[in-house]
Amino acid sequence: MNTPQFDFSVDLKKIDSIGSLHPDSIDALEAYNRQGLSSEERLYYQLVSDLALETAAYRPGTQLCEFGQAVTDAYVIRQGEIELKTEGLTYRVGPGTVLGLAAGLANHPHNMSATALTVVTASIIPNKVFKAIHSCHPGLRGINRNTVMRILNLSSVPESLK
Repeated sequence: MNTPQFDFSVDLKKIDSIGSLHPDSIDALEAYNRQGLSSEERLYYQLVSDLALETAAYRPGTQLCEFGQAVTDAYVIRQGEIELKTEGLTYRVGPGTVLGLAAGLANHPHNMSATALTVVTASIIPNKVFKAIHSCHPGLRGINRNTVMRILNLSSVPESLK
């Protein structure tokens, strides 16, 4: 089977060089610019620096999500490598990958299966975040709605995002 290779990774050395700063501080913003972080790397730093998110480790072979199953939590992969399977395709991805967030916000089942290939460390975005979308500013809710619809290739707005 031909495994497409996509680079969704972030440069962990650049991110680690920033150290432990509040992600919204002036010092962090200056470090983002000094290190030349991409928007994906900035988002990754902000997510993994959020002390409100739990972190968990998974052994090789552990299935983090299964195609067609309800989304219970979303994951931001911090370290390790996972295999994604969807629609007959297989992908290998690593740090910076976000699993289940779009499907969780849309109240849709997982559109892929994800299995740890190595020891994987992930920050867990709890499903209570999916319900909190209704209390967001309407503009932010609209951005989320459009982004989720694009990611999931939806033609109509899910009830959970109206």
